[in-house]
Amino acid sequence: MKPQPKSLLFPLLLLVCVNLTACLFNDPNSEQNTPLLALHRQRIAHSSLVIYKFVYEGSFATTSYYMGWTILDSSIPFARNKIERLPADYFSERPMPYLFKMINIRSGTNRAQEKDTLMTPDRQYSEEIKDVRIEVKEYRETYGSPRITGLMSYQFDGIKETDDSLTLFNVVEVAGGQDFPSTVSFAKGNIEIVDSSDNKINHIDITRVIIQRGKIYKPTKPFEIVPDQPVVGIATYRFYPKSPVTTSLLSDYGIFKRIK
Repeated sequence: MKPQPKSLLFPLLLLVCVNLTACLFNDPNSEQNTPLLALHRQRIAHSSLVIYKFVYEGSFATTSYYMGWTILDSSIPFARNKIERLPADYFSERPMPYLFKMINIRSGTNRAQEKDTLMTPDRQYSEEIKDVRIEVKEYRETYGSPRITGLMSYQFDGIKETDDSLTLFNVVEVAGGQDFPSTVSFAKGNIEIVDSSDNKINHIDITRVIIQRGKIYKPTKPFEIVPDQPVVGIATYRFYPKSPVTTSLLSDYGIFKRIK
């Protein structure tokens, strides 16, 4: 696999840190002079709204990052003082003009156990931002699971976009666990294009919330894998093109594409 250029580290950082409380400033307007490190945009069909995924550098004092998602009208330029952060970081369905159905995974040191995780939400609530109703289901993260959660890598040779999905052809596994058929489609929403400075796709990250039963890694002594346990977490499927593909081949409707 090719070495990752420095410019690609910011999307990876966002992927790793977006749910970690330590990576977020509590006040989005508290350190206005910190640099914007990465900015991705996703448009919504039949709407003037735009979803932004952002990463700001932390101050010297905090050495952390302010990151997340926000929505703005397309007529309004993105700026830090315009951010009203969305309450969750994953879509459960493709975002619609007046409704976002989202999932939030609560991370922490106290991993959920069988008795307090029944793969049902700990909390359900809704908010309204920019006239969009945002319905959130919140779950508690469990220990990771082999072949179910985490980062998995694949290659593809051929791609097709429709209004509601992205289809990849001639898919082969590079490293990971989830088995996919040669042709596989994903609903739009949790898809991000990571490209190079010459606008070639380096890889496509597709994030999926996992809520099911399976084996979990349990950090006991000795380390053990425990079967038939609740699994609540995130899987990221990373697809590398076998031959060069330009970013212009794909739109930014339902797909995050880099602005900065």
